[in-house]
Amino acid sequence: MSAVVVGFDGSDLSRQAALWGAEEASRCGAALRVVQAVRSPLPEPVFMPMSAPVPEFVTEETMRRSAEDHLAELAQELRQGWPELQLDTAVRLGRPVDVLAEEDGSLLVLGSSGRTGIAEMFLGSTAAGLVSIGGRPVVVTRSGPLDGRVVVGVDGSETSADAIEFAFAFASRHGRELLAIHAWSDIGWAELPEQDFDHIRVDLAKLLEDQLAEHRARNPEVHVAQEVAFDAPARALLQAADGAALIAVGSHGRGAVKRAILGSVSHAVLHHAPCPVAVVHRR
Repeated sequence: MSAVVVGFDGSDLSRQAALWGAEEASRCGAALRVVQAVRSPLPEPVFMPMSAPVPEFVTEETMRRSAEDHLAELAQELRQGWPELQLDTAVRLGRPVDVLAEEDGSLLVLGSSGRTGIAEMFLGSTAAGLVSIGGRPVVVTRSGPLDGRVVVGVDGSETSADAIEFAFAFASRHGRELLAIHAWSDIGWAELPEQDFDHIRVDLAKLLEDQLAEHRARNPEVHVAQEVAFDAPARALLQAADGAALIAVGSHGRGAVKRAILGSVSHAVLHHAPCPVAVVHRR
């Protein structure tokens, strides 16, 4: 892994994303780059608390200096926690989505929402925009538990295979157990005869085992649990998210509309999971 890039905006959630990114970069032997985007503002009068108000103006330069100060404080905290980490920070001019999309790195880490976020569980516009851009995994962090198992959704698609690879590598680096879930929710399964239902369960379990076999062989240190769920995939994954360290999903799966980069399952998990979510795109 060449570099872990973290988007920072001064919010508590982006600070937590930076801490998450630092730990991940340290375990991967990668560099960490923390980037804050500054948008060129319209001049606004700011009145200082004086007997005779003196107007000052918010300018690009004042915003840049403020961002640099915040990044310097964050960098000091990160170097104290990870003294051996190769770390650099940068302030860039532009929209956060555009700025971070152009940053060269093999993993992008973001807080679930930024300074204008209503609540942590609402996905911010920057995160929503960046998870839809392919080319590398994007992790959206939250303040939920970080010491649980890793959960991965499996559906037999190519993006699912990439998500499995990411999940195994993460579980191995962090010493976590892995739960792989294959959910089958095709209409009409509940009306099937019991013997057909059992056959389907066996077939799905075999498909899941086949999807995991190569990764288990390469990562024998990872303890793996498997689950076939007769439920909507997003609901099955969200039920497993309680106490998880990470959920990994492909950017889209077996649905008919392949042109949509971000599929319905990954969209639902991103918006509702209480733990960090990795959206893994086809490379």
